[in-house]
Amino acid sequence: MEDIIVPLGLFAMTVGIVWLVSHFNFKKRKTIHETVREAIDKGQILDREMIERLALVTDPVRADLRRGVLFLAVGIAFGFLGVMVGSEQGEAIKPMIGVASFPVFLGLAYLGLWAFGRRETA
Repeated sequence: MEDIIVPLGLFAMTVGIVWLVSHFNFKKRKTIHETVREAIDKGQILDREMIERLALVTDPVRADLRRGVLFLAVGIAFGFLGVMVGSEQGEAIKPMIGVASFPVFLGLAYLGLWAFGRRETA
């Protein structure tokens, strides 16, 4: 029974995390749209500065930087865990470094997207 529950739980957890992130991003965008709609309904004029500030809430360039740093931190943490566990059990270093490489490369990719997006907007 454990052979089925553990992989199923892992995949369910992954789906749940993706759903949570998507759900809260949707709620954030919906709140911004409702705020803009309410301001327009009340007759307020939305100047360029206000629109730019609202756009910064969902700025993909800043989000790429945050994600990149977060993925790098997770990768470094996995690598550190592998070294710590590997000091007692020598066979644990290579698999943990392998696991750590995925978030590190994702973090580097996001940092690359951030750098490219920063140049594009400047």
